[in-house]
Formats: sequence, C-alpha cells, structure tokens
Amino acid sequence: MSQPEMILPPEIDRISALPDEMLIHILSFLPTKSAFTTTVLSKRWKPLFHWLTAFYFDDERVRGKEARRSFSHFVDKVLLSPHVQHHPVKTFCLMCGCPGCKVDEWIQAMIRRGVENLDLTASPYTLLLWSSIFTSQTLVVLKLNGFYMELGDFESIDVPSLKTLHLTNTYFIKRKDFKKLLSVCPNLVDLYAPVGFLNDRYNENTGYKNLTKLEKACIYAFDVPFSTVYNVEFLRIEMMERRCSDKYMDSYYREMPVFHNLISIELCWGCFSGWAGVVEVLSYCPKLQTLAIEKHRHDQIYNDKWEKPVPECVSLHLTTCSIGNYQIHGTYGVDDFKFAAYIMQNAKLLQVMTLHIDHDSEESEKDRFLKHLSVRPRISPACKIECKYRS
Repeated sequence: MSQPEMILPPEIDRISALPDEMLIHILSFLPTKSAFTTTVLSKRWKPLFHWLTAFYFDDERVRGKEARRSFSHFVDKVLLSPHVQHHPVKTFCLMCGCPGCKVDEWIQAMIRRGVENLDLTASPYTLLLWSSIFTSQTLVVLKLNGFYMELGDFESIDVPSLKTLHLTNTYFIKRKDFKKLLSVCPNLVDLYAPVGFLNDRYNENTGYKNLTKLEKACIYAFDVPFSTVYNVEFLRIEMMERRCSDKYMDSYYREMPVFHNLISIELCWGCFSGWAGVVEVLSYCPKLQTLAIEKHRHDQIYNDKWEKPVPECVSLHLTTCSIGNYQIHGTYGVDDFKFAAYIMQNAKLLQVMTLHIDHDSEESEKDRFLKHLSVRPRISPACKIECKYRS
C-alpha cells in the first residue's frame, strides 16, 4: 500500500516580514549595486532601497565608454532620484576615475542630505573645488585620497562637527588653505595629514590654531607646528629629515611643547641623521609607552652625540620599542647597537625590543649580533628581544 503524499506547509517569507527599519539596516551592509537588485523581489522590497543611509560606489573594474556611461547612469539613478532627496544619508563612499561623471553633483546631493561620513578617492589626481564639503554642519568623518585642494571662499568654510579628517595623497595649492581648514575643525579628534604644498615655503609655518580635542595625528615634520597637536595620545611624524635651514629647524624644535598625554609615537626618517633627534623628542614625552622608529637610509651628515640624561618616559613608562632598518655592522651598526642597549639598560618596564634587520645580512653576522645583544644588561626582567628580517 503506497504511503499518502505528505503535504508541506507553504513557506513563510520571514525576512520580508521584518520591520522596514531592520531590513534597511541589513541592506546597508551590502554593496550598493547588490542592495539595488532587491527592488525587483516584490512590491514589499521596492521602496526600501530609497531609504538606504549608506552608499558605496567603485568604478575600478569599469572599462570602456559604454560601461562608464552605464556606471554614471546607475549612480545618477540611485543618488539623484526625486524619491530620495529628503532622505538622510550617513555614509557615502566613492572611488571614481571615470571622466565625465557627475561627481560634483553627487557630492552636493549628499551634503544636502546631511551626510555624516564622506570617503572620496580620485584616480588620477583631481582638483577639488567643492567648497560646500567644508560648509557641512553634519559631516563627522571626511577621508580624501588623490586630490589637489583649493578651498576658495574662506568666509563660508565651517565644519563644526568634523571629528576625523584623513588626507591621503593630497596636495594643497596654497598652504593657507590647509591652515584655514584645520582652524574650522574645533572638534577634530583624528587627523591624518601628511600633505604636500605646491607653493611650499617653510617660513609660512605660522598661524596654525591648536587642536585642543585631538587624540591621534599623523603629520609631516616642519609642516605642522608641534603646538597644534600637543594634546594627542598617538602621534606619527613623517619626513623628520626634511631639508630646510638650520635656523628654521632650531626654531621648529624650540617650540616643541611637552606632550603630557602622549603614550605612543612613531618617528619616520627617509634619511636618518642619528639618535640625537630621537632622544631630543623623547625628552618632551614624559608618559610615552610605545616608541617606533622607521629609517630607510642614513644621512652622510650623521650625529652620534646623543647621550643625555635618560628621558623620564624611558625610565618610568616605556614598554615597547621598535627600530626599523636596524644595522648590525659598520659605523651605523655600532650606533644602533648603542641605542638599543641604552633603552634596555634604562627602561624598567620594557616588555619587547623589536629590531627589523635587513635580510641580506649573513647568517653568521645575525647570530653573532643577537648573541652580543642578548648578553647586554636589561633593567627589566620581562624584556624580550625580537629580531625580524626584512626580505
């Protein structure tokens, strides 16, 4: 006797039964193009896309004239539809290198809709004239990559809510534009600004306002006064060796404040001129816990007279020290060895000393060096030496 056919209950679309707010939240984690495809699922889904608060567009794989036109048309449809103009936006991320796209119009639309997080990447370099970006009262995060900057009308610039400003591969036509931008960001917490200037003049390095709420910063040395970033907890200074007059350098370091809140610093040289500059900086960082040194080559004018009273941070707080391009032979190797030994002998709380050594060194040299350093006295019984070899 045959078994009766089992009748299955109809499937229940539990996802579509969720509240609009939850579905919109789910869609916000999808690539914008994928989120857009949900509009064809049913009438239930079609209007939800208009309420998205996060948009991500990337034309990296767009090739050919027709594909570029299609990409631009799609972004127009998503951002410029009359159905969405009054809906708020939290995040807008655009990576665009297509000529002829309405980038200016898209950004203006996002500003009008109260965008909070704006992330723009241009390829190749693009002149940024969208001064309306810098008049946004809602912008909290601004990340720009690949732009020449010219702000235009200074009087209208005001971004009071901005907390994060990242400027990658960015050049300012005039240095005063950069100064002005920082001056209208009173609530800035995170600054990444190793920027360049097309009319670079060192003697224009005045007139910066102190960023009192700043906690994290990355800057080029001699482009931003130390007093501007005095309040940070995390600091990265690039191009420490930038060439300028001795008079200007002396003035720059004379104005160095005491970094009372600083717990982590990265000092980066393209051309390292000796350990004197490192010890000088450490003397202004009484609470420093983490020190990282990056150096790629050595200057012919090399200053090895750096032995001074041990900075407070070394003797009382330093827990981690990392040295890039550590030399194990020659004159530079002797000085690097002295500095590493100096830290180990005086850092009571040191946990790790990490040395990045050129992989081309002979194995016998590496073994001999490590053995020699390992027997040096360490004031911290917990200190470990880590050697990492660069390929």
